[in-house]
Amino acid sequence: MTRRRQSFARGQALAEYLAALLVLAMLIGFGLGGEGSVIDTVLTAVRTAFDRQSGFISLPL
Repeated sequence: MTRRRQSFARGQALAEYLAALLVLAMLIGFGLGGEGSVIDTVLTAVRTAFDRQSGFISLPL
């Protein structure tokens, strides 16, 4: 009888991990309160940093 409870516990943990990952993916993928998504914000910051760095490198000495 102990074996049966352990197998149910493992299945329950898997379901909880999947639910948590789903919520995390939704928070990252979709914006909250009319804001852009987190991925869009990160990509915009990387693009801005790259533009500034390439502009600085192209300045004459």
